[in-house]
Amino acid sequence: MVKDVTNSALTEIKVDFQPAVIDVDREAIEAQVAAAVAQYSGREVTVANYKDVYEERTHFNKLKEDLDSKRKEIKREISKPLTDFEKWMKEKVTDPIDAVTNEMTTGLNAVDEHERLLRVDVVRATFENKCMMAGLEKDTFSDKYDGYSLKKHFKTGKFELKKTTLDEMDALVLAEFDALEQYKANKQAIEEQAQEYDLPADGYIRHLEDGKSLVDVLKIMKTDRDAIALRKEQQEAQAKAEAERKAEIERLAKEQANENIKAVDAETGEIIENEPFESIGGVNTPSAQNKALETPKFEPSEPIKVTMLLTLHGGKPQLEQLKEYLEDNFISFETLGGI
Repeated sequence: MVKDVTNSALTEIKVDFQPAVIDVDREAIEAQVAAAVAQYSGREVTVANYKDVYEERTHFNKLKEDLDSKRKEIKREISKPLTDFEKWMKEKVTDPIDAVTNEMTTGLNAVDEHERLLRVDVVRATFENKCMMAGLEKDTFSDKYDGYSLKKHFKTGKFELKKTTLDEMDALVLAEFDALEQYKANKQAIEEQAQEYDLPADGYIRHLEDGKSLVDVLKIMKTDRDAIALRKEQQEAQAKAEAERKAEIERLAKEQANENIKAVDAETGEIIENEPFESIGGVNTPSAQNKALETPKFEPSEPIKVTMLLTLHGGKPQLEQLKEYLEDNFISFETLGGI
């Protein structure tokens, strides 16, 4: 059974009070104080009047202390009715009223929350229906349910949204639809550009999702495409240069080999490409001076270190050949001067 609180007997709390009266002859006391101050103000203290001045100062301090003690006594007496009133007001009036109003607030809040949830349901259903018609995810505007559940968006006393609120919701849905269509178009443009540039599209689509404009994303893609093309061009040029270098090395090696094995026919003057022969007793035998040099063989021995001064009339190319010969024959060397 719900208690009827519409005819409460508690309608007004009336409090009467009378200000306390402090009776003191202010004019007479003020005149005496003024006379004493005038008498002793600026007075020179000497050995002769030291005792009198000391006693007067003590007298003045005593008067002041007695007056302050009276002030404190009056304050206590005046404050006592107020203290008693405050204690009675808290224990007998405000605390009981607070207790019952807290209960009222709890009940009122429960009703308000129930009605708020009903309004949220109306807002949710309205948004979901509009999203379905626009082809959007039904919970696209879930973060706006609470804001549109306020009473100001509903007709008075009804769980029905105002026309102005419905128009606002339609504008939100339309804007989201346009944004989604634009996003789809931008995404397709990125995918097509990525296919043309031979780039993976996912990373660039994430740029779009992070808020970058289509123009900015396409600029990034062009920069990446150009960088990849440049790297490829540099790699191809490097590979070509390396191949040419190896070919030149092989050509020089063949020329050097040919120089080592060429001979001239004494009768015809022709260059003999194969190993030349000389006639000894009617038998053709290879010329001893043109035989291929064999790698000398040495008996195992302790390494030795010698210091030599060489003059290479063939210049730097001859020096490079000498270094190569020494390395091929496991002879360590150190260049101390010259080139």
